[in-house]
Amino acid sequence: MRTLSLRSFTYLAVAVLLLAASCSSGTTDTTHTVTTATTAASTTTAASDEEPLVLVAFGDSVISYPNPDSGSGAIGAYANMLEKEFGVPVEVRNRASFGSSPTDLIEALDSERLRQELAEADVVLLEIPQGDTNPAFPTATGWQGLDPAGCGGDDNLQCLRDYVTENKASVEAIFSALTAVCDPSTTLIRALDVYMLHVEDALASGILHITNPYFVETQEYLEETAARYGIPVAQVYDEFMGPDGTDDPQDRGLVMTDQRHTTEEGAQLIAEMLHDLGYDYSDW
Repeated sequence: MRTLSLRSFTYLAVAVLLLAASCSSGTTDTTHTVTTATTAASTTTAASDEEPLVLVAFGDSVISYPNPDSGSGAIGAYANMLEKEFGVPVEVRNRASFGSSPTDLIEALDSERLRQELAEADVVLLEIPQGDTNPAFPTATGWQGLDPAGCGGDDNLQCLRDYVTENKASVEAIFSALTAVCDPSTTLIRALDVYMLHVEDALASGILHITNPYFVETQEYLEETAARYGIPVAQVYDEFMGPDGTDDPQDRGLVMTDQRHTTEEGAQLIAEMLHDLGYDYSDW
């Protein structure tokens, strides 16, 4: 387990080599010195870290489809970036589960096997699964003949309020369980919020405005909770859904025609957003 941020370690090595080069030669050719020192620092980092980085990823098919082990999907794309960044192989342990819910993730985090994997992790990637939007979202919007009255409340929206309450409680439990095993000051933990599913259908049916405010509230709460632990969040919702939350990410080629899974372009964009968060540990 590293006690320095990965990127900070490389920068420190560069600084030491630059100082050594300057003191020994007195050269004023700073361009040559920087190039030489950077190359040497990269070599030093790779040589000292022969074992692969362990990346443990949680979420649903949004970040793992179709196969992160082959370098596809957001998990695979991010793993590729980690390899290029630090010059070492990355061992992907994909624990994302298709169609799962936050409750499923909480139960998984309670397993001894998964806690052991987290104890071995160098990098943890977290997406909160979206399974809890069902049946609240379809019911409230009368999806495929469902009766909105089944949502409850005088306004037929009680199930959406319940979804928000339960999702927030789950997010609290997930971050608490995760950080009880992985200290964000010694393990690189990165999270992301997510875009809505079936946006094309929701726009066509004129129902996006019903569910969107509740979904946005849960994504904002995820960011607030992560911030309390010093964990950066890639704001995928804003990027995919646009400034007012009504863009269809399919229009930019980010989501497949199934209206659920990212295209390779979408997966690459998510990975780049995670990469742009940097590689410094939390100081919480």
